[in-house]
Amino acid sequence: MRLACIGIGSNAIRLLIAQWSQEGLCVIRRERRGTRLFAGLVDGALTRQSIMSSVEAVAELAMLARRCGAQEIFVFATSAVRDASNGDEFTRLAEAASGTHIEIISGEQEAVLSYIGASRGGRCGVIDIGGGSTEFTIGEENRTLGAVSLQMGAVRMNAQTPIQSCADYEATVDRCMHMIRRDAQALLSLPRAQSWVGVGGTMTTIGAMHRAVPLFDPQLCEGMCISRTEVCAWGRRIANMSMSDRRQIVGLMPHRADIIPSGVAILEAAMRVFGMEEMALSAHGNMDGYLKKKFKEMC
Repeated sequence: MRLACIGIGSNAIRLLIAQWSQEGLCVIRRERRGTRLFAGLVDGALTRQSIMSSVEAVAELAMLARRCGAQEIFVFATSAVRDASNGDEFTRLAEAASGTHIEIISGEQEAVLSYIGASRGGRCGVIDIGGGSTEFTIGEENRTLGAVSLQMGAVRMNAQTPIQSCADYEATVDRCMHMIRRDAQALLSLPRAQSWVGVGGTMTTIGAMHRAVPLFDPQLCEGMCISRTEVCAWGRRIANMSMSDRRQIVGLMPHRADIIPSGVAILEAAMRVFGMEEMALSAHGNMDGYLKKKFKEMC
């Protein structure tokens, strides 16, 4: 059986097509459309332009999934849509254009799905830095012990305070550390995770930059570990660069040049508060977790 999942995120809309084997989830194809939906959230509502560009992307990816033989297509939306006062209007239009049902998931559900998609066994923590929110989960042997979603994604933080200097960067790190300590107390009270995995666009970008490859290459980057010292160094280096210089960094896609310092600041803050010395990077996340759940329910 071949299934597809479309995730409507705050920075991008993604497609994952996969089937199930004895080894687990077998990825057939991944696609991404960068619509930055959260940037269209003005005064609590999505603008018409942001709605239509994302609706078109969902319809295009649903059509692609059908052409690739997906027997069923699942679609879920995260931070930008669940925060929007007109989120129902967006889902109605996207469902009509794509011929699919759209589920708006909670932040906690999003955190758990990221854990299912990326956890490696043992006592493991997963951090998923998105455009509108960041999810933290701690679990043990595929059992979730705690999960939380915080309102501090890379697009959201950049919209509040663009990072144009090292001082801006350090102020954002401090603000994120305060938010984590305030809003993730339940997780911080748990025994420390033995290891952490990071997922999301910030993580894959750091991996590509660190390996100096144009895009995140699973053969070169999947599972690679990056230390807190290295994360701190990348954050301060990028923060002091002009936008044009950032776009010249190998591994940093030009459309991420404005938001990557905010994403790295969130990561540094999380590593400091949770006491992480290093983190493994992965391209697997909530969409992988969503399809893993669906396959297990259907098989």
